[in-house]
Amino acid sequence: MKLNKYIAAILLCSASLTSCEDWLEQENLSGMTDQETYSTDAGINSLAANFYSRMKYWQDFATDNLSYDLSRWDESADNSQYWAFSNNVNYDYRAYYDYTLVRELNLHLQNLETYSAGLINDDNLQYYISEARVMRAFVYFRMVTQNGGVPLITEVTEYPDDPLTLAKPRNKESEIYDFIADEVDAALPGLEGAQSKTRITQGAALALKCRAMLYAGTLAYNWDKSAAKNLNLASGATGIEASRAQGYLEKCLDAVAALTDLGYTLYNKNVDYSQNYYEAFTASPADNPELIFCKAYDGIQVENYFTQWHIPRSQAVVDKSGSQANPVLNLVNDYELVSGHLHTDIDAYQGEEVVESVNDYSSTQAYNVYDNAGDIFAGRDPRLAATVILPGSTFRNEQVDLRAGLAIPDGNGGYTFEAARTIAEVGVANHNGEILTGIDGPLRTDDGATNWYISGTGFLLRKFVDSTSGSESNGASTVPYPVFRYGEVLLNAAEAAYYLSQLGVASYDGQNTRDLALTYINQIRNRAGGPSFEISASELDLDRIMNERRVELAFEDHRYYDMKRWRIADDFWHYEIDSPTATIYVLWPYKIYNPGGADDGKWIYRKMKAGNRTNNATLSFDNTMYYNHYPIDEGNPYVEKNPNY
Repeated sequence: MKLNKYIAAILLCSASLTSCEDWLEQENLSGMTDQETYSTDAGINSLAANFYSRMKYWQDFATDNLSYDLSRWDESADNSQYWAFSNNVNYDYRAYYDYTLVRELNLHLQNLETYSAGLINDDNLQYYISEARVMRAFVYFRMVTQNGGVPLITEVTEYPDDPLTLAKPRNKESEIYDFIADEVDAALPGLEGAQSKTRITQGAALALKCRAMLYAGTLAYNWDKSAAKNLNLASGATGIEASRAQGYLEKCLDAVAALTDLGYTLYNKNVDYSQNYYEAFTASPADNPELIFCKAYDGIQVENYFTQWHIPRSQAVVDKSGSQANPVLNLVNDYELVSGHLHTDIDAYQGEEVVESVNDYSSTQAYNVYDNAGDIFAGRDPRLAATVILPGSTFRNEQVDLRAGLAIPDGNGGYTFEAARTIAEVGVANHNGEILTGIDGPLRTDDGATNWYISGTGFLLRKFVDSTSGSESNGASTVPYPVFRYGEVLLNAAEAAYYLSQLGVASYDGQNTRDLALTYINQIRNRAGGPSFEISASELDLDRIMNERRVELAFEDHRYYDMKRWRIADDFWHYEIDSPTATIYVLWPYKIYNPGGADDGKWIYRKMKAGNRTNNATLSFDNTMYYNHYPIDEGNPYVEKNPNY
């Protein structure tokens, strides 16, 4: 097995086990026997690097243009002419069923026990065994979140003449979650002392358990919702009995307490709340106490193209790059006002909210007029400006020109809108010397794909986009992708404790469960906006917890799974043209051009549906999508279909 550059460098440091340099000095394993491979740390580490490279995280800063998955739901929109939304999503979305990797991990564990004992330092050997068990648990976690219960196979099996002798029925969904928790618990002693952000440690194992137990506890808590949607199979292959909820939720809280004891904390190194939150995702792993486990990039051996794909068009240096995932108004609206903790939509109009057409170039609507482009977002949760590049804001100390066009008063109380009609006119076409559409958009054109690489929503992405000069080309960014971080852990804890309080479980570890939920969520909100942003006991409810996950974890690949386990995805994203929750909205800023008028140079905003086709702005999720179409063509007669097929 000869490892390529990506695999050889995927783990930039293995910390206590070997030095960073030793980890990167991989052996060429081609031609070596299993006994030879498993007789050295270098051989085992090379195999481990291969396994890590095949772990499924869905988001990958090195190889995938994330605009596709980032734009599937209601966080952002693709910047193409026909913005890619989810109305064509089906039951195979994110299908994952990797028994090849399971078998190889089972074989790896067997070989460690067979060949390495007596040849490898015992502490190292116990680490390798524990590491492999947690990796295998992670693979099963990925499979159970997509498929429900799957056959649980932990032994190496040889291929017989009759493959049906190996056929196994699906385990219960609960049994897979039980396996994950048990594997983590069994692995923890062997992981003691390992210090790494890119390789399995006690922290990474506990974070997996924390997330998995919240998922399982939520499914049990929502047993009745699942039943109403016909999602519980009688066999238990999908659905978890309500009676299991308390046990899973308490295991989630156990993992949180253990993670806290290990010393993980929120990133808090900058007194500016917005900048501090931004830095929590761009700081190096070694300097980030919040980061538990990540995919690390050095920009050289392991390249990171995220910044190249998503930097504002005005700062892109590579042709046909930048601006490829555009945050949408749906997300922006969910950042609260700090004062009063009010959850109110962005206010573009006087009186009733209006939804305009992108094809209208005149209007008689009564707009709210703002002195500066950014004033409409004033007073919002500081995480908004750290996550989204807003009109009127800067990036890398340069002004980002998000201007859809000019609003020219027509003399009758209305406006005529002048804007660029092609990408070639952007930043060039003008009205009496005043540029029409800003270099960064937003833009709506009729000339096909040439309006890619520019905002289509009025917003651009800031989170994960590297502010370091030079990181916008050649995959040079070093921003890590967080698989697990302490901020998520605290939100998991808040939700788990809240569910326990709703179940009538008054206390956990001597603490009132509702008070505990409030404590955990306020740690997140305090970091986000200070003491005044903390909520009171009377403000705590499930909607608040859901929204906190929405804004704190934006673009970290939680939204889709959260909506599924809450059993609300089909209601919230039900395909209906005028659905306020399934329709994707944009907000375009226009600069008023009225020389000599009191409003000259001020700003108005227009809310519109995204995309060029009416139905393309509407998301679609139905009951077949809670679980993937189960792969029944593998010849296993014991496998049953998933619900609603």
